[in-house]
Amino acid sequence: MVLVSYPFETPDRSCTLWDPALRVGQTYVALAQEFGRMTGLPTGLTENEQIGGSDVELAEFQRFTQALYDQYCSTNSFVLHGLLRGFLLTSIVMLERGGGSLTRHLEREDGLLDDLDAYVRYMPAD
Repeated sequence: MVLVSYPFETPDRSCTLWDPALRVGQTYVALAQEFGRMTGLPTGLTENEQIGGSDVELAEFQRFTQALYDQYCSTNSFVLHGLLRGFLLTSIVMLERGGGSLTRHLEREDGLLDDLDAYVRYMPAD
């Protein structure tokens, strides 16, 4: 079986959160693993060999995404903002598609969500 995409789905397969190209999905997972080590939290992502992608346990993924968002909002580091920005926006789109949300710190976002609509448009879910 030749894989061309890397779907991120809820474990019960009721919702495809994102279905990127294979390399894009693999890159996201690799970054998630490193950010998980950095935060000391599980990512909520589990490889699913049956579908060739990842299952997303939404409660765990929400805690992980919230921790990264909080870290983003707790610093003024231009470089750290740049490193986290694309990953966070991707994660927020998946989280919201799964029915989750973040506790936001509007005064500390520094324009983080300005491109969220573009991410929604360019992240296929099926």
